[in-house]
Amino acid sequence: MTDPHSPSDDDAGSGRWADVLTGRLGIYSLVLTLGTTLFAVSNFVVVAIMPAVAADIGGLRYYAWTFALFSVGAVIGAAGTGPVREGLGHRTAYVGAGIIFVIGIVGAALAPGMETLVFWRLIQGVGGGAIASQAYALIAQMYPEHLRGRALSFMSTSWGAAILLGPTFGGLFAEYGSWRGAFWTLAGLGVMFIALAWRVVPSAEGEGRVVNFPVTRLALLAAAVLGLSATSQVDGNALRAVFVVVSVSVAALAFHRDARAERGLFPRQAMVINSEMGAAFWIMMLSTMSLIVINLFVTLYLQVLHGVAPIAAAFIFVLNSVAWTTTAFVVASWSGTRQSISIVAGLVLLFCGIMGIALVVRDGPAVAIAGLLLVTGTGIGLINNPLIQRAIAAAPDDERARTGSSVQAIRTVGQSFGAAIAGLVAAASGLTDDATPEILGPAMENVYGVGSVFPALALLVTVPLLIQGRKRLAGGGQGGEH
Repeated sequence: MTDPHSPSDDDAGSGRWADVLTGRLGIYSLVLTLGTTLFAVSNFVVVAIMPAVAADIGGLRYYAWTFALFSVGAVIGAAGTGPVREGLGHRTAYVGAGIIFVIGIVGAALAPGMETLVFWRLIQGVGGGAIASQAYALIAQMYPEHLRGRALSFMSTSWGAAILLGPTFGGLFAEYGSWRGAFWTLAGLGVMFIALAWRVVPSAEGEGRVVNFPVTRLALLAAAVLGLSATSQVDGNALRAVFVVVSVSVAALAFHRDARAERGLFPRQAMVINSEMGAAFWIMMLSTMSLIVINLFVTLYLQVLHGVAPIAAAFIFVLNSVAWTTTAFVVASWSGTRQSISIVAGLVLLFCGIMGIALVVRDGPAVAIAGLLLVTGTGIGLINNPLIQRAIAAAPDDERARTGSSVQAIRTVGQSFGAAIAGLVAAASGLTDDATPEILGPAMENVYGVGSVFPALALLVTVPLLIQGRKRLAGGGQGGEH
């Protein structure tokens, strides 16, 4: 469904920013970025308003579940959007995701208690995950290959903007005692997004109905993410380890069943590590786990171990995303050898940055930690969009949209695994709510030490990625081995 108004793949050069920011593609870029920004902001707004929510409607024991069930919903929405899109068409599925998201937002705004709010956060996650997932699918379908890097880089600004604006936006409403107003404002923006999407996104024909919706596979994926989220709610390291092992097994079963299904949630080679697409997705998951390990405790240890003021700690935390977003623009037009170098260099920076933080996290100085967050952010920026481009380029034509829509699901699973493992390592190191600096320092050293394993493994996976990518290019095109 490449858009007839867009340049063809045969156009010379790697395209210009004007090609994705003006004309018909410029309108697409605006709508896709708006949708992804809404999903991203909804993540960070809640971080700022939840203390006010708990003070107003109670239910503190369900506090963590507002985040956990949002993640569960996001993986359901991201993974389940493929069959819906193939059955109902791109526009109907995309707009439908927006409607589900807004319903979840309105439900949260009206929630009388925390239990109700948690349910509506699940619905928000389903809609938001589907919006973000389909944005990647639409880029895979509507933008020619030489413009996808720029389109992905432009859309990646959503996350940088969300980290900067989300907590501030939510904090303003919390400050004036109107946490519900934050949700109502997001709902209004969501309605605007729905109207724009309906007018702009082409109405590609689907099959007219959703056939054989994969309930069992989605339930398995959701159970895996839920099990990982639950590790923060249980006592005892042995029980946490059991939760992680069981969740990994359930996720593996879900991917195994999907690979054998007639209609998969994911492309056939999504988890085949010795294929170009599979290697790209594995590196994506491992690097996402690395990112979560890097970010999870930053503001905590900066304040407790180094005496950094909360607002300054928040700005240091943001450095990672600023570097990521900036670097994404630099590598937007890279292809071929430069793209391969970008992925390898990014993983090396990610590994060195995590190891560097492990060495200075206890004694500082804080400025060194800030510099190393810039290093890890640059690493993520070097690998993120090139990996998505590689996965889409390796996909057969009939799986290209499904490959794009799989990105968000892979990321969500990676986020859950990363958070669970970091939490498990921290807990095993003695970290508790009232942990002293003498305990927190060594615990963070252990968290970052274990976290360095993920980019190291990802570097190993670049071997099949580069070998299979070279074979694809030598064969003269897209689609990999199929």
